[in-house]
Amino acid sequence: MGDAGELDIDALLLPGKRKYTFRELAEQGGIDVEDLRVWWTSAGFADLRDDDQKAFTRDDVAIVKDLAELYHSGAVESQDVVPAAQSLGQAMYRLAEWQSGMVKQYLDAADDAGIKDPLGGAAKVIDRMENLQAHIWRRHLATALQRIVTLEDTDALTARMAVGFADMVGYTRLSRGLAVEELNTLVATFEARMQSVIYGGGGWIIKGVGDEVMFAAEEPAAAARIALELQAPHEYPELDAIEIEFPQLRVGMAYGEVLQRYGDLFGSVVNLAARLTSAARPGTVLIDDNFTQAVAEAPDLGTKSLRAYRARGFRAVHPHLLRYSKDAVAAMEAEAAEAAAAEAAAAEAAAAEEAVETDAQPVEKSKKK
Repeated sequence: MGDAGELDIDALLLPGKRKYTFRELAEQGGIDVEDLRVWWTSAGFADLRDDDQKAFTRDDVAIVKDLAELYHSGAVESQDVVPAAQSLGQAMYRLAEWQSGMVKQYLDAADDAGIKDPLGGAAKVIDRMENLQAHIWRRHLATALQRIVTLEDTDALTARMAVGFADMVGYTRLSRGLAVEELNTLVATFEARMQSVIYGGGGWIIKGVGDEVMFAAEEPAAAARIALELQAPHEYPELDAIEIEFPQLRVGMAYGEVLQRYGDLFGSVVNLAARLTSAARPGTVLIDDNFTQAVAEAPDLGTKSLRAYRARGFRAVHPHLLRYSKDAVAAMEAEAAEAAAAEAAAAEAAAAEEAVETDAQPVEKSKKK
């Protein structure tokens, strides 16, 4: 796109004149200036102590009024301000970093196409992204709230669930030899695979850090099937194109009561799942005793008890190897054989049809003569 200085970011994203200082923002919004400062900086923004700097618009005032209402209604406790603002700020920062590239891509395409009003089109793109993320947030909130309100006789901060980690084997060594673009493709492929399998299997992702994803599911059997599906062979054409193999995974899971706090999970169950992940061999899934008992009646799942070992923070860890039951494996092999036979028959039929068409071509030509 042309000169970056020509792009009016305020007009695109922050409508209205910047006419309030930080102190005036707090006064207009009806909140103590120091309370607002704690919230503002915890959300990841710079601490503006220069009361002569006009940095805020009428929209900022409206949002601070909403924040003040949350304070006054009792929905936000004083001890929750910092962690809540940090969680929100971190999530929005990552989202903004990703979406800024999307907006820039649109502006570049509009510039190449000679569109006269690219900012107008960009504004529509941003509005649609805002509506999309608001809707996704509401759907996630509905799911999270449903989990909380259905947990009778249980503190809303705690819940019994299966917690797992999926870790790429050899990621550090592999990443050293990759170009930035190749590393980006690998990480994007890993994240896409995790999201597809985990959300598709009825679980949800707690967080991801480069080569590892932490996930959870209410039902242990659902979590078990997610873990086994993560280990199943899969085609990755985007990695084949750059001649990179998808790394093997280690998966460890535990089941029990956890503390839920600002979208994260805490407690010994989480720590045990992490220890099991570290101990798992590449391509395998390890689970704890509680998890093993919880899936004992699942006909498609099987476990094998392994030797106990000591781990940091635990006197003894008794791991179990999770796998499909013999009957489930036999059924999957039969299904795969049936699919392969059907594919071979279809290929044979297509080849036969092509041969008939080829043989018929000279006859048609001789008739024309």
